[in-house]
Amino acid sequence: FRSFGTPTSPGTKAFALTGNISNTGLIEVPMGTTLREVIFDIGGGMRGGAKFKAVQIGGPSGGCLTFAEDHLDMPLDFDSLKKAGAMIGSGGLVVMDDSTCMVEVARFFMHFTQNESCGKCVPCRIGLGQLSKLIATVLDGTADMGTLAIIEKTARTVVNTADCAIGRDAARLVSDGLAGFRDDYEEHILHHRCLGGMQNPVPCVALCPAGVDIPGYVALVK
Repeated sequence: FRSFGTPTSPGTKAFALTGNISNTGLIEVPMGTTLREVIFDIGGGMRGGAKFKAVQIGGPSGGCLTFAEDHLDMPLDFDSLKKAGAMIGSGGLVVMDDSTCMVEVARFFMHFTQNESCGKCVPCRIGLGQLSKLIATVLDGTADMGTLAIIEKTARTVVNTADCAIGRDAARLVSDGLAGFRDDYEEHILHHRCLGGMQNPVPCVALCPAGVDIPGYVALVK
């Protein structure tokens, strides 16, 4: 078993590969395999020849969005992911192409982690709810540039003061996503268009009478 992987992360790891990728499913690779190998060799590349945009690693509270192509050659091991501000977590790999709205992705994961909060500490119980509402204003076209500063400040506060990793990692995902994909947020606010929605006008959050999260579902598994 230790003949696979790296000296500090020996063995293999199972990942659930999904998203805007040609081949989805459960895979097992040696620790230290790069994202590029997973996405383009095993996963068959982006579906329909689309451009790679991001990959969310480790489940909803598993760490930051990994963005930009310079991260494609990052090895999937504990040390490398920790340096990048991410973690292997549950082994989820959600691959996203350039049609994905990163504001909607942030809202999708924030909604999930908000419901997972035990409610013990105020930063998590109140802060995640506030972040969710702030992100919703970006999506529905009522936010302004000052809203982004409030999102950053609120996320930073939750990261620094939440009692456990659920609150800290959820807020870090928002702040890292905003840092890496600020254009997506500013396009909503300044031009009332969604970059991921192929220039569709905002609001870009659909309301389903059955309560199904249609935009989040389509963005992550279409």
